[in-house]
Amino acid sequence: MNQREMQVKNRVCAVALTDSAHNIWHQETSKGTQDWMQQCCCNWVSSPEPLDTQLEPMLPDCPRVSAGTERHELTSWMSFESIFRFFNEVLKTKEEEEAEESSNVVTTRSGSLKNKHQDL
Repeated sequence: MNQREMQVKNRVCAVALTDSAHNIWHQETSKGTQDWMQQCCCNWVSSPEPLDTQLEPMLPDCPRVSAGTERHELTSWMSFESIFRFFNEVLKTKEEEEAEESSNVVTTRSGSLKNKHQDL
């Protein structure tokens, strides 16, 4: 991520982790990467709390929510539907933002004619 930060951010819109033992502090990460992880990542962790209950962060990287089980080996299976809801929500938000951006673009007649003439 550190070596290709912009490429990753441009291509990846969501990351789901399950009971991940990652630690962004093992290598230097930019403030931009940390902010991106806060917005685009989620870690479903083993916990006695009900599925999707927000949990206290251990580190200021990605949000942690309960996987609805205390058994590590079940975290992926138990959070499967929740993870895909997360992906769908992120994709929907991204599509709405892109649609709004494209609707704000003004195409002038002279600009569109100019492109047609250049193609000839």
